[in-house]
Amino acid sequence: MAKQENDWLLDAEVQYKVTPVKGRWEVSLIFINTKDPNQVLIQTIGDYRTERLAEIYGRSMQQTAAKDPRGNQKVDKDAYDINNN
Repeated sequence: MAKQENDWLLDAEVQYKVTPVKGRWEVSLIFINTKDPNQVLIQTIGDYRTERLAEIYGRSMQQTAAKDPRGNQKVDKDAYDINNN
C-alpha cells in the first residue's frame, strides 16, 4: 500500500489563530506535522463579529480537530532554528 500524502495530518498538532479581517474576526486552524514542523497546513474555518466569539469557536474546533483532544500532540520546541539575537 502506498503511503498517502496527507497521512501526517492524523498525528498533527492543531493550533488556532484569530485574525481581524474587514471588521470581523477570522478563525483559522493550523495543522503542524509533529515529525517535520516545516510542513504546515492552514485552513480558514469561519469568521465572527467579535474576537471573543472567534476565540471560543477556535478553541472548540481545535479540540475537535485534534486526534488527541488533551493536546498531547506537540511539536518539539527545538524543531525550529530561531536565533533571538
